[in-house]
Order: sequence, then C-alpha cells, then structure tokens
Amino acid sequence: MIDIKVGFNKLLADIEEASPNLRNTFKEISPVSFCLNIKGHKNIYVTIDGDNSDITFQENNYNFEIKSSVIELIKVATSGKINKSLISGDTEIAIVLLNAIFKSNIDLIYLIDKYFGNLPAVFTYAIVNKIYSSTEVYQDNEQRNMRKRLREMAIRLDRLEVVKNT
Repeated sequence: MIDIKVGFNKLLADIEEASPNLRNTFKEISPVSFCLNIKGHKNIYVTIDGDNSDITFQENNYNFEIKSSVIELIKVATSGKINKSLISGDTEIAIVLLNAIFKSNIDLIYLIDKYFGNLPAVFTYAIVNKIYSSTEVYQDNEQRNMRKRLREMAIRLDRLEVVKNT
C-alpha cells in the first residue's frame, strides 16, 4: 500500500527545491491546514507543517476551506487570480498561501523532468515556449544555461542507454 503522507512530503520537498522562495514562505506560515472541497468528490484535508505535512480524506481541523468545482480550480490555477468567494474560514492565511504558490515561480520543467523523464519535459518546454512566444522561460541567464546543459546531458545519457540495450 502506498503511504500517501510520505509521498506528499516528498512532493512538497521537491516543490520547495524547485522554488526556494516557496520554502521560506512555508516556514513562515506553517502550520497551515485546509480543506479542499471539490464538487462531486470527497473532501481532501491538507496540512503543511514541514516534515509533518499530510494529505488525507479523514476529517481534520482546518484553517480555511476551498469549496469549488474542478473547472473553477483550473481557472484559478491558470489565471493566478484568487476568487475569494471560493474560500471560507481564515481567508487571510488562504490568500497568503495561494499568493505564495502563484508568485513562487516553481520550475515546472524541472519537476516534470524529475517525475516523468526527459521527453515529457522537452515537450512541456516546447509547449511553454510556443504558448508564451518567448525564448526565455527562466529569467536568470546562468540558471537557464545550466538547466539547458543538464537537459542535454540527460538526453545523451538516454541515448547511451538505448545503444547499450540494443
């Protein structure tokens, strides 16, 4: 059986690694608990508290609740604009948490590469470039060049593995 708590803590650690600003914000506002109430689904209870972070379907105390449909959540995630009518409870903590996530500049390409491999990361990178019509996904030139070199090395390693296995 999969231990959701361990997996969730690992995911949070990876997200924090992809965005050091978010790590600092989590430390400032922790512990924070919220309920994600998605129409047609069981309530999801999330606690962010360093290594004691947890995600569960069992009812827990929470600071705020986000009550929404999947479509509304996708709209919020893509637009980055928080609809305050979706939040009940301690809206101040909710807004701080959501703004921290939106403004954290999480390196999604890095996370996709880490969890799904090079090919999906390359496709995502190409799609992001196409959508935003920009050759610059990362603002820091040095960081962008380093990630580019790492991706190129990973692609070479994948090619060597294919040659080795044939």
